[in-house]
Amino acid sequence: MKQIVILGAGFGGLSAAKLLAKKLKNAGLNDKYKITLVDRNDYHTYTPMLYEAATTAKETANYIELRNIATFPMSVALKNSGINFIKNEIVKINIADGVVQLRNETLTCDYLVLALGSETNFFGIPGLEERALTLKTFIDALRLRDTILNAIAENQNARIIIGGGGSTGVELAGEIKMWMPQTRVSIIEASESVLFGFAPKVVRKAEKRLMCLGIEIITSERITSIDEKKVKLASGKDVAYNVFVWGGGTKASKLISELPLKIEEGKRGRVEVAEEMECLVRTPDLTLRSKIYATGDNVCSKAPSVARAAIDHAKIASSNIIADILNEEGRGKFGHKIYKSYDYPYIIPVGGKYAIVKIGPFVISGFFGWIIKGIVELNYLLSILPFWRALKVWLKGIKIFIQNDRLG
Repeated sequence: MKQIVILGAGFGGLSAAKLLAKKLKNAGLNDKYKITLVDRNDYHTYTPMLYEAATTAKETANYIELRNIATFPMSVALKNSGINFIKNEIVKINIADGVVQLRNETLTCDYLVLALGSETNFFGIPGLEERALTLKTFIDALRLRDTILNAIAENQNARIIIGGGGSTGVELAGEIKMWMPQTRVSIIEASESVLFGFAPKVVRKAEKRLMCLGIEIITSERITSIDEKKVKLASGKDVAYNVFVWGGGTKASKLISELPLKIEEGKRGRVEVAEEMECLVRTPDLTLRSKIYATGDNVCSKAPSVARAAIDHAKIASSNIIADILNEEGRGKFGHKIYKSYDYPYIIPVGGKYAIVKIGPFVISGFFGWIIKGIVELNYLLSILPFWRALKVWLKGIKIFIQNDRLG
């Protein structure tokens, strides 16, 4: 059987696997092609839920309840799909020979999809990686929650500093303040405003909401180092903290940088791709055994790093892989689809039942934005889980976070 290997079970990887499985089944080629999905975890993480998991009181939800609404077992997400799932660490990728080396196992692939997600980018700032908390995984969310609770147990007026005023920083700051109103929450951002690069109307609404919540916004200040008690800024100021969270940037997986592919200039390390989402090699004379595609945060794209973009990447990549397969099988002459970036809608929650939604030229904020956020979450859950399970998870999440707002 020919092998289609997908590395990473995030938004892009899981979508690509399920789409390919469906297309192969419709083409009657299940007996000729095998889809293998690899991830270090045996669950899919719904990352937009992490900031809420990190700020939910233990009285409201325990570890298991939070895990059940923020992560979903691959055995459920892939049930009856025919997809082979492997929980393992990826050690090395040899694209010339079409080989993926796992711990104690080797995979050979005819088609490869890179969906490895991103890693936290510490930009070489002294002390940052050693002392900052991050919010990339469910375990990160629990660690952050426990650290905040311990800090407040020692000091009711503990100061929480969030480095980076992007969407992660804004969402987390608002929710922490709603959860623990007695704390002093500050955002430090190197740009001239939070949510730099977002629509001006969205930025204005976010800043107004943050200020209404009592969150301090420090802009045009770059962090140069951090020690156990204070953050040092480029202006020479020192800012004391009890808890420091870093949300100042991401970069592609380290495994990507080791590949002989074209990598964007700068510190994010993402792969340059053709319009078909096929990865570009560094030198034209490099011969590859397999075709290589990429999705999500692995892709150098002008589109924002949102789930919708990763899913769209997966749609294009899976369609083109199937086109190649059908051509090889003599089923006709199928052309490739082209990825076209556009102004993706996005949602930025800013504490409690308040969210800012941008859809095209329209910006909706407040409670109605929060309602739209809930509908989007339900829609995604329905795409990866059985109907009744998706509905149960969604309702449970709504109940937990409403209770948490009241407790806060």
